[in-house]
Amino acid sequence: MAAVANANAVANVANVEEPWLFYIVHNKGCTYAGVSPDPVKRLRKHNGELAGGAKYTLSKGPGWEHVCLISGFQTKTQALQFEWASKHVPPRDAGGLVNRVKKLYILLNKTQWTSKSPAAHTVPLRLEWKMQVPCVDRTVPSYITDILL
Repeated sequence: MAAVANANAVANVANVEEPWLFYIVHNKGCTYAGVSPDPVKRLRKHNGELAGGAKYTLSKGPGWEHVCLISGFQTKTQALQFEWASKHVPPRDAGGLVNRVKKLYILLNKTQWTSKSPAAHTVPLRLEWKMQVPCVDRTVPSYITDILL
């Protein structure tokens, strides 16, 4: 009986996902948004220190830095839905760091990021800034923690 209980406990631990974070990085006027369970290691990949960086970031050379990290996603799927939504906030052709941050705040204020994502208020996100970025409106709903520098 104890062996069955131990096997069930191990199976439950195996089903627990590691937390995934959304991040924005910048370098030489360019920005990139992504998700990862280990954004520090992922940043090293973007900078070419480790194999596996995105073609876009590798093409711009080293010097990528984190702008912000968002944690609180309950699943990898939620993080991916948020990433997709962040890249589809109109106008899609407006680039640069200030526009990327403006679009992030627009997304954070939506009731649902995508048609298939959970209601935003059910995912208590934590937004942590790693650098100062000018933004006119930093209003977020009460279920989001926004940690400014």
